[in-house]
Amino acid sequence: MGRHSAATKPQPASALWSRLLTSIAQNPWRIGLLGALAAALIATVAGLVILWPNSPANEHTSAEFQQTYTFNHPQVEGTVDTADHSACQSEQTGQVFDTPPLIPGTEEIHCDRALVKITSGEDAGHMTQLVTYGKAGDPQLETGDKIVLSKATDPSGAVTYAFADYQRTGSLILWAVIVAIVVIAFGAWQGVRAIIGLAFSLGVVFAFLLPALIDAHSPRWTALVSCAAIILVAVPLVHGANWKAASAVGGSLLALIIAAFLAWATIDTSQLQGYSSEDNLKLLLYMPGVSILGVLLCGFVVGSLGSLADVAVGQASTVTELHEADPDARPRELFLSAMKVGRDHIASMIYTLILTYTGATLPLLLLITAAQRPASQMLTSDLVATELLRSGVGAMALILAVPITTLIAAFTIPHSRVAA
Repeated sequence: MGRHSAATKPQPASALWSRLLTSIAQNPWRIGLLGALAAALIATVAGLVILWPNSPANEHTSAEFQQTYTFNHPQVEGTVDTADHSACQSEQTGQVFDTPPLIPGTEEIHCDRALVKITSGEDAGHMTQLVTYGKAGDPQLETGDKIVLSKATDPSGAVTYAFADYQRTGSLILWAVIVAIVVIAFGAWQGVRAIIGLAFSLGVVFAFLLPALIDAHSPRWTALVSCAAIILVAVPLVHGANWKAASAVGGSLLALIIAAFLAWATIDTSQLQGYSSEDNLKLLLYMPGVSILGVLLCGFVVGSLGSLADVAVGQASTVTELHEADPDARPRELFLSAMKVGRDHIASMIYTLILTYTGATLPLLLLITAAQRPASQMLTSDLVATELLRSGVGAMALILAVPITTLIAAFTIPHSRVAA
């Protein structure tokens, strides 16, 4: 034990603080960055406390929501036992039974029938029958398909079942494992931290962002606080507690504030309503207290977050590598050199953003194109204009994040040459 060197022992807290103070003293710009990040952290925590939802989501929904919205109906699992084209007019369709309906000798109506064995819920072990007539959107069920059934109970207590969806839990878990293996195989420990950061980000969205919007808090501040919490935790978690990550966080937060202002300005000046979206109309019907325009604004801000963090970390990494290659380079030289890489990043990310949103709205674009409306009318419609402006806000925020982050990194990452 006595032969272990002092270098292998854990360093005391005083030594760590000493190294941190020395690091800050080598570059006074770091004091300003640390102060700004500390203020942002305090403001974010205060925002989480003030805006934290304090009432259940179902208290903000209309009476129709509990009765008519699909996901409010109980659901059970089932497996297709038989698929054929008979018993179309059987009165047992959707009912619970143990013996399948008799197949008549002749039938005039052609249909697709599926006998489903219920595998969960109160009626597990019994069967039901589903019938479709080949209409658009009808499922094509085959023997062995694992499906989800929605359960409806009428005022008399009679229970009926209908097709709700396919069971995807197993396949999604499999693909999640495959994705995690690929990320960890190539990203090593940093890949593990990236997965943890993703889990934290989704946790903020589902635990705070969505309930706060339902609770009718300010969409602008809710979006800013949520995104700031994700940036302040996820970036250092994935990339380490270092000056590169600190610069990326600082640049991302400033660009995020600008993105929120741009989102408000574009929505306010373009008279977007959001009523052309079916999902927004459902919100208007089921959650009258939620602002549709507020949800649009929040979506603009959250949608720009991913590209902001990506480009900010990339620029901070570029400055770090340039400084390592040439420790004598001045901040101005680092900034100009890193901006050359940043311009390439901007050029590639712009059409990436546009194509991403194009892919998301492809069915809509197909329908509008088939209607043979003028291109100007198509692009200025509420639904298409919303996606165009969302892309524009994300693109502008990304462009501004490049020089902001590069400037912060150029002045805070290098350290002064101090005699040993």
